[in-house]
Amino acid sequence: MTLSHDENLPDQGLQLKVDDMVWRTVGDELVVLELPTSTYLTLNASARYLWDELVAGASASSLVEALCTRYGIPQDRARADVESFLATLFDRKLVVSDE
Repeated sequence: MTLSHDENLPDQGLQLKVDDMVWRTVGDELVVLELPTSTYLTLNASARYLWDELVAGASASSLVEALCTRYGIPQDRARADVESFLATLFDRKLVVSDE
């Protein structure tokens, strides 16, 4: 999935590959263990919020809306943050789209 600033974010659902990882909340952060690589990732509070939204079945566009609502940030900033977050998850093969 390629996310471009010049087009709308895809609205298909996204699925975390839950069989390939485990995660736990530690304070405001989320710690994710990638099982295939034994790599730990630490997500800050806003990334944890996006993660929780993904667990609940959010689409890419609804993640942008969620950030705007929760943190009161402009849509362009929320979009850039979501694009970066999802790009990292796709690169690490931790999420797939319902396409």
